[in-house]
Amino acid sequence: MQPNNDFKLSITGTETNGHQISVETLTQVLTGLQKTAYLLAAAKLNLPVQKRFVPSKEIKNNYTLRCGLSESGSYVIPIEQYNASTDSILGSIKELFIAVKDGSHEQILKLIPDSRYREKVFREMARYLPKSGSNWGLSFSANGQSIAIENKAVRNIENWLVPAEEIDTVMTVTGEMIRIDFAKNIITLKYPPTNREIECSYVQDIEDSIIENRRELIQVTGRFTLDTDGHPKTLSDVTRIEPVDLSEFTFERITQDERELIFLSPLTLEPMLDESKQLFVITDDLLNLDVYAQTREQLADDLESELFFLWDEYAQEDSENLTAKANQLKQELLQRCKENFHAA
Repeated sequence: MQPNNDFKLSITGTETNGHQISVETLTQVLTGLQKTAYLLAAAKLNLPVQKRFVPSKEIKNNYTLRCGLSESGSYVIPIEQYNASTDSILGSIKELFIAVKDGSHEQILKLIPDSRYREKVFREMARYLPKSGSNWGLSFSANGQSIAIENKAVRNIENWLVPAEEIDTVMTVTGEMIRIDFAKNIITLKYPPTNREIECSYVQDIEDSIIENRRELIQVTGRFTLDTDGHPKTLSDVTRIEPVDLSEFTFERITQDERELIFLSPLTLEPMLDESKQLFVITDDLLNLDVYAQTREQLADDLESELFFLWDEYAQEDSENLTAKANQLKQELLQRCKENFHAA
């Protein structure tokens, strides 16, 4: 079978330096892309929705994706559908990537009319798309059109999973998983601030992530009930379970509206957990940073906002209006980054 080079997956960013990429990142992306293809195919065929999606033999026979040899450049992988006689699922993936990139929920509704399949696709994409502070990016090329998936795309997916009017009822807690009841779809979490056990009911779609992360400190996101001291005592409708990720943040550029700050060399910052193990924290004395948030994604957003604030308040201020310490910060910022006034 000759490869069809109309469809290509590109992984970019500093992680691809030397035309290499970690097995973990590559596996995450390719496994997620294949499951997305299976879900889109099942939705197109109007197959019954399963609580826990398992592709049938027919789906696998017709919609399995295959990778060609990687190309030179970032880390480019030609992609083709194994059964070329079947309706192209790659075309649907292209439409999906465009809709997610543009934040077009209307296009998503047209592509995946069944809300149950939409939710499964959203959950799967949230697992493998690059997040804020990742040292890699992703793009999908189809018939000469390149669709770059930046970390803001994950924000669109999260907003669709949790509507704005429900955000106040959703929280994330960090703890150690001590029990799993697969029959009742309940995990029991040990919550460090109180040492109390919290029962969390979850949807079956996230069982795989529970199994993968059962030995790690995890974060659980869902709707909550608080006790009189303001601590969570139960979590229901858990939508996300993932290990606590303390890997470095790497920023080559950050954007705010139509502004862009470009770092002359990548800015690398290492997060840690606070004493309660409920907050991610980043500090940097040279940049006068002390940022904290409940989740890694929130931390990245707050960090970007803080960097723009520092740029405006110090880097753009006349030196005579600043104290000696503030001038040091101004020089540090000017040595590290520059502003692009024409960001899209």
